[in-house]
Amino acid sequence: MSGAIAHYNLLERVGEGALGDVYRARDTKVGRTVALKVQREAGRETPRHERLIDDARAAATISHPNIATLFDVGFHDGRLYLAYEYVQGTTLRQQMEGRPMNARHALDLAVQVADALEHAHSHGVVHKDLRPDTIVETAKGSAKVLDFGMSVWTRGGQTRALAAAAPDSIGAEAVTVLSYASPEQALGGRVDARTDLFSLGTIVYEMLTGTNPFAGADAATTLIDITRKVPPAPSEIVPDLPKIVDVVIARALAKDLSRRTESAMKLSNDLRRCIENLEPRSTDPVVKSEPLPQSAAQGELLPLEEESRGFGLWWLVAALGGALAATVYYWLK
Repeated sequence: MSGAIAHYNLLERVGEGALGDVYRARDTKVGRTVALKVQREAGRETPRHERLIDDARAAATISHPNIATLFDVGFHDGRLYLAYEYVQGTTLRQQMEGRPMNARHALDLAVQVADALEHAHSHGVVHKDLRPDTIVETAKGSAKVLDFGMSVWTRGGQTRALAAAAPDSIGAEAVTVLSYASPEQALGGRVDARTDLFSLGTIVYEMLTGTNPFAGADAATTLIDITRKVPPAPSEIVPDLPKIVDVVIARALAKDLSRRTESAMKLSNDLRRCIENLEPRSTDPVVKSEPLPQSAAQGELLPLEEESRGFGLWWLVAALGGALAATVYYWLK
């Protein structure tokens, strides 16, 4: 593919998404390779374009090693374009393939994603379409979250919005998107940063067990399960997992927002605590775990001996709380 959009030389088409085509391109101003997402059809600027540009500019304010950076947004010859960091690696979807991942590796990636969420949330940017397809692991083992703050313009984000209003109009293939939605998204309610924590909790559950806790036969069943179903504790599926994992995942998957993990920073700390309590590998140094700092604002986990006795109650309370009330995707999916 030859040609140019603004100061980007198009090298090859690598995919397509809700917005349009995606190209590997060369930024001639700074000499770097980018993933350039280009509007499919040319036209004049409209209020819709203005909103997309506003969303993109907000997303471009976040810079974190675990977030695919949005470098540039513009309008050229009647076509809107977005220039993203070009990320190479494999998605979590490709890695899982319906089976559990190594627990230490999965939790390490989850910590990185939680750290990315904490940074974005501190800048007022919520992902709203977090799922295994929007998280990539690079060859160096780093997690990269794609399409931050752009869910209004992605296929996944649009599917979640449509499903809440008319679930019967969504095909069964949408389950791969909807099964990571939060209860408030499933009900078409108000969404804040805690929706990303629920989505990450679902992803971690699947990475550790090989099973999505809410995926049903169709969109409607999946949405109902998200709002009502109490899934088995992860250690019931994979007995080698420490009970603290059950506690942490239950809190992240609480349907009642007042019971859900309150911040990405808290979830990151909790996930680190889970890693500390995994069975040590033969090559791991023996390190004595230190308790997390006490924080009235963030709340802390129970001492480990209490968690071992009480994880079942935590899981039930947290999960039931709301039941009563190697190619990567570079396009906006």
